[in-house]
Amino acid sequence: MTRALRPILALLLLAAALPACRKESDPVRATIDGLAKAAKDRDADATGDLLAAAYADSEHPDRAAALLTIRRYFAAYESISASFSELTIDRKPDLARTTFTATFDGAPRKIGSLEGMLPRSAKVKFEMNLVPEEGRWKVAWAGWSLVSEGMGP
Repeated sequence: MTRALRPILALLLLAAALPACRKESDPVRATIDGLAKAAKDRDADATGDLLAAAYADSEHPDRAAALLTIRRYFAAYESISASFSELTIDRKPDLARTTFTATFDGAPRKIGSLEGMLPRSAKVKFEMNLVPEEGRWKVAWAGWSLVSEGMGP
């Protein structure tokens, strides 16, 4: 390769990498990705760390109540995986509104009839408001609707 082509190739590679870097460094997206990782790890503390101090939703009056529900769900499953699609982010200086579809797959624990009562898969449409708190974006409110659910064999 000639010396003249090396700098051009380096610039092209850098230009190709920039959009990917920008996407990964988006702090709102990082919070959403953190939720997926916390679900996979069944890590309620990591999930709670992504909820704002003033978190509330239609089923939970505060962050503590939401965290208790999360702990129950994580305890009921041996494994959980989550993937997110159709993510949109509408950002303002002190509020970000996200919508996305979450696809969950899990293996309920084989305790009594628990395995027969809990879904093995679900697709859920989420809306979330995130706010800047402690130097990063955290979920302040969430709304959701079930798109589909699968009980498995």
